[in-house]
Amino acid sequence: MSFLFSSSKKEKVIAIFDVGSGSVGGALTRIPTDKTKVPTILKSFRTEVTYHEELDFDIFLKDMLKALHSTADKLYSSKISAPDEILCVLSSPWYLSETRTIKMTKDKPFIFTSKIADEMLDNELSSVRNLYKEKYSNTKSEPEIIEQQVMGVSLNGYLVEEPIGMHSRSAEMNIAISMSPKSALDAIREILSKTFHHIPVSFSSFVLSSYIAVRDRYVVPDSYLLLDIGGEITDVAIITKGVLKASISFPFGRKTFFKYMYTKLEIELRDAEELFKLYSTNSLSESKREKVEPLFKSIENSWGDEFRKAISTLPHTLTLPSTIFLTANLDVRDWFVDVIRNEPFIQSMVANHKATVVTLEGPEFLTMCSVKDGTCDPFLMIEAIAFMRKLN
Repeated sequence: MSFLFSSSKKEKVIAIFDVGSGSVGGALTRIPTDKTKVPTILKSFRTEVTYHEELDFDIFLKDMLKALHSTADKLYSSKISAPDEILCVLSSPWYLSETRTIKMTKDKPFIFTSKIADEMLDNELSSVRNLYKEKYSNTKSEPEIIEQQVMGVSLNGYLVEEPIGMHSRSAEMNIAISMSPKSALDAIREILSKTFHHIPVSFSSFVLSSYIAVRDRYVVPDSYLLLDIGGEITDVAIITKGVLKASISFPFGRKTFFKYMYTKLEIELRDAEELFKLYSTNSLSESKREKVEPLFKSIENSWGDEFRKAISTLPHTLTLPSTIFLTANLDVRDWFVDVIRNEPFIQSMVANHKATVVTLEGPEFLTMCSVKDGTCDPFLMIEAIAFMRKLN
């Protein structure tokens, strides 16, 4: 296992699939050989995952695989280009992520080398595999590690950007590990093999992709929050001093939002979506607006309660940064921005009691990822940028 990423030797086209809890996006993306150039999304599509009242994981998985198959067929039928490889970027609940700290101390100074870094990483991954093999021995499918990334290296207690070749008595590596049920990964591979034959498939997580894209796009403070509101689940990642320290999830997303609406008002889903569109564009009469505002306040409180429960599971040494980068569907994005800015618990936890919310919408990444055909899908653009950065 190499500590450093290898370089790409030839231009290639990759098929990127953004596998979320609400939809599955797909893009054929050209990756240039020149590191000064940017990836280009040649064609993209997105398919909604069928929504059910009750959340059953097996049914949910089947519906996601149907959406994946549909998106793959659309990419194949576009006849743009045959991909050289396939990358599937998973969001919750399709993966589990955790951060770990590996430490090494010696009596005498030593030179920190790639070999030492690789050995530290390999030993930790072996330990993780054994731990989860034992923990999930009685389940139908044990987790498979899909990625591991070194988030930062400290020598003698100080974070170092270029640690290789430096002298030290102690080394500390912060790593992020993502895992997914092997059965789910095998099912994804099988679906994609029906459309793209004999093309290798690799996996990654959206939390690491967004971390890389935001880090390289923005002049950000050394601590910030990544918030991804999906169809069924909200993912939260905390970056402290430039290092991904923790990631958590809780069951509340866009579809949860609309379920609250149509359940309370006893209407159809499409009517709930239309009602919210009228509400968010100030197109409702004053009397109707006053009638539904208590409902939206109740939904806001429910999301806030779930957020507080999730945050309470974090180590007490972690505090919430005041800068928050948000990804969410366009129709509910602005509503969640207002919720985050006004949520009392969030305001009480962040510096100066005022959260700054930056929405990731797509066009802001056009200097890092061009789009030849289709909309600026922020999720696919972020994933294309992260893939290019890893090659570099």
